[in-house]
Amino acid sequence: MAFRAGGAGASIDPPLGLPLVGVVRRAEPAAERLGTLEVTAAAFERDATRVVLCGVDTLAIQSPEVDELRERVAHATGAARAGVLLNWNHTHHAPPGGRSVYGSFGERDPEPSRETLAYVERLHDEIVQTCVTAVERLQEAAVRCGLGHADLAVNRRQRDPDGRVTKIGWNPDGLVDRSVPVLQAVRPDGSPVVTVVGYGAHTVTTGVSFLGYSPDYPGWLRDAVRAATGGECVYLQGAAGNVMPLVAFDDDLRSPVEMGRRLGLEALHAIADRPAWPARLVQTGFGSATPLELFRYERVAGEDPVLAAVEERVDFPLLPLPTEAEIAAEIAASERALSEAEARGASEGELRVLRFHGLNWARRTKRELASGAPRTRVRGPVAAIRIGDAAIVTGPGEIFTEIGLAVKERSPADVTFYAGYSNGCISYMPTAAEYPLGGYEPAYGHKTYGLPAQVAPETERLLVETGVRLAAVLFPDREAPNVDGWQATGALPRPPETAPPARP
Repeated sequence: MAFRAGGAGASIDPPLGLPLVGVVRRAEPAAERLGTLEVTAAAFERDATRVVLCGVDTLAIQSPEVDELRERVAHATGAARAGVLLNWNHTHHAPPGGRSVYGSFGERDPEPSRETLAYVERLHDEIVQTCVTAVERLQEAAVRCGLGHADLAVNRRQRDPDGRVTKIGWNPDGLVDRSVPVLQAVRPDGSPVVTVVGYGAHTVTTGVSFLGYSPDYPGWLRDAVRAATGGECVYLQGAAGNVMPLVAFDDDLRSPVEMGRRLGLEALHAIADRPAWPARLVQTGFGSATPLELFRYERVAGEDPVLAAVEERVDFPLLPLPTEAEIAAEIAASERALSEAEARGASEGELRVLRFHGLNWARRTKRELASGAPRTRVRGPVAAIRIGDAAIVTGPGEIFTEIGLAVKERSPADVTFYAGYSNGCISYMPTAAEYPLGGYEPAYGHKTYGLPAQVAPETERLLVETGVRLAAVLFPDREAPNVDGWQATGALPRPPETAPPARP
């Protein structure tokens, strides 16, 4: 059977009035729309192997909900579980994508409403159906890949004068992966079926004062690619845990459109001249006043693109858990602070911040400690998928950019995507070097995700070594780049070289 590909997309626009997750201080529900929230999917097939890549405009979906969701997609599409990649674009202007995501942002009532749960159910159904539709549209195709570059993001771990981190801002000396990996499936006539684009930057170009739904910059990226190609477009969020757009939280609402279109143009540029099939130059010509010798490309037979996927469940250790006495003290202090704030007429936004830092998380953790079996480690999937000469390596959380770079530097693929926020979202997953510096991500980012403690510094090495090893399994005929150690060097991936055609 020939290699085949298909694409599909669907609107998941929620009704107005649902809560928005991603900004603790924001208490108001959605009252308008900036752009359409979507689910998009790309399906690939060769022989008995199927792979489905699905991008979702949502902050995150966690275990165990995502595990059931992946099983549903695998069953409905005929793909193996390892070949099902569900990626969250991490927009901060959408309702909760799962039950467990709600209640971690300082909400007064930590239980989601019936309307919110109805949207979660609808979203999950639409994810399954969109993946099924992409498979139903499978058609003969070939693939090409390319690598662009966009200087649109900055490391957000801003240093204080003493070198510590106390705020999210700009760290211009910090590493950032600015590469734009692109994979495109095309029909025999050369027309695109679906284009997959990756980038690694928080989806926070939409201003906080905008109380509505927004896919953030990926929405306008997809629109730009669709308009130019006529095919579907899937965005895969990268290793964006410590990366912000250069223009973030834009209350003028220009940045989502401008950044999305710029990334769309770069994606198109990255694959514009890339061949999808092997070809040779053949000589032709005609005679006029002067004889002309001309050359044309002629497609030649070749092997179908390789398609394969592997996955491994990894145990990520947590830092030491708080004691029951420490949690009791935190609850008592939080309750006092809330009572004092309410007495002086504090806004709901300020009260949400107090609940986020203390009460809501501490109460969850108290229940977990009291269960007698609190988590000291958490398990999540790391996967690698090969499509032709491209690889996609995944991580189940808000992965720091250095981790994605380290995997790319050691990958044997021509083009490597690193897809964080995939197949779950455990927590922020920082590099080991950032823990002593403090700040949101290593110190208390786990509260957003309901963990009793943050993942331990060993997480960095586990993600890099597992991802690199799985990618190498999929390219047994290639040698990986010779890079010492396992940490990022900061060398950005380079586009694959296209050999000049040989004159016949």
